[in-house]
Amino acid sequence: MEKNEERLCMNCGRTLSGRPDKLFCSTRCKNEWHNRISGEEKRRRERVFSILCKNYRVLEMMIELEEHNPVISSLENAGFRPEYITGFRHLRGRDEYRCFDITYNKTEARLYNIRRAPEPV
Repeated sequence: MEKNEERLCMNCGRTLSGRPDKLFCSTRCKNEWHNRISGEEKRRRERVFSILCKNYRVLEMMIELEEHNPVISSLENAGFRPEYITGFRHLRGRDEYRCFDITYNKTEARLYNIRRAPEPV
């Protein structure tokens, strides 16, 4: 950074003076900035977790109804979002998806082999 370059507070935009590595004009600005950033991350995590929980409820319903090959579009109408998963692995020529303790396979149009994963020993 050049000596003549004006440095601004990352939170409020005021001109900074003092140490060359200073990022905020005050403790208040520093706290506001960190709270805002961590709050955005928390809201994003909560939104994703909510979607995963909805997916889990839909898959759980399929297990209870013994619906073994549901059409993805009908699941999406119930709120299922296939792009949100908690795990993935490629096994014996097919892909296995996971939503917490429920595993399933899928084609472009359907889910199949929906089941609870065995409890780890």
